[in-house]
Amino acid sequence: MMKQHLLFDFDGTLVDSAPAVLACFSRVLQAHDLQAVCAVDDSLIGPPLRQTLATLSGSSDVQLLDAMSATFKTLYDQQACLETVAYAGCQAVLRQLRAQGVRLYIATNKRHLPTSRILAALGWEDLFDLVYASDSHPGRYQDKTGMIAALLEDAGVAPQDAIYIGDTAADGRAAAANGVQFWPVSWGYGHFASVECPLGSPQQWLERLVSA
Repeated sequence: MMKQHLLFDFDGTLVDSAPAVLACFSRVLQAHDLQAVCAVDDSLIGPPLRQTLATLSGSSDVQLLDAMSATFKTLYDQQACLETVAYAGCQAVLRQLRAQGVRLYIATNKRHLPTSRILAALGWEDLFDLVYASDSHPGRYQDKTGMIAALLEDAGVAPQDAIYIGDTAADGRAAAANGVQFWPVSWGYGHFASVECPLGSPQQWLERLVSA
C-alpha cells in the first residue's frame, strides 16, 4: 500500500540551492575580511547557518558569528535565495503525489524566511501541509531529529506511516532516531554510493511508493 505521508529535506533534495548559497558565503567572508579555512563547496550545504559559518571562518567568536549571520541573511534573503532552482522532475512528481492524496511535508535546516520565499517563487506553496525550518519553532527543537519529531506530533502522523526523503547521512540518522523509514536520493550533496541509494530520479518515488 502506498505510504500517505512523505517528509522531505529541502536543499539538495527538492532544490539545488548550492550556487546561490555558496556565492553568499564567499561574499560574507569578503565583507568581513576573512579567508575560508576550508573549501567553499557543496559539502557546506545542509547544516544550520551558524554551524557552517563557524566551519568556514574557523572561529567560535560569538560576536563575529552574529555579524556574519546578519550579513548572510541580508544578502541571501533579499535576492539570492530567489535564484534557487528545483531539480528536474520534482515539481511534476510532487503534484502527482498530491493529486493521489499523499500528504507532503518539509523538514529542513534552512531558515523559514528563505524557504518560504523559494516555495512561493516555485509556485509550490499549495503542495505541503507543514513546512518546518530550523527557526520555525524557537526553543522547541535544536536539530533535525527534534524537528521531525515535532512535525510528526503536530501532523498526527505515526512514524511507521511516514518516509523521510533526504540527501545526507545526517538526514538518515534523524529519520532513524524517530523510527521513520529513510530514502536517500542519488542527487544532492550527500554523495551516497549507488548501492545505498534507491532513488535515482523523482519518478522513482512514485514507483517505490506503490510497494512501500
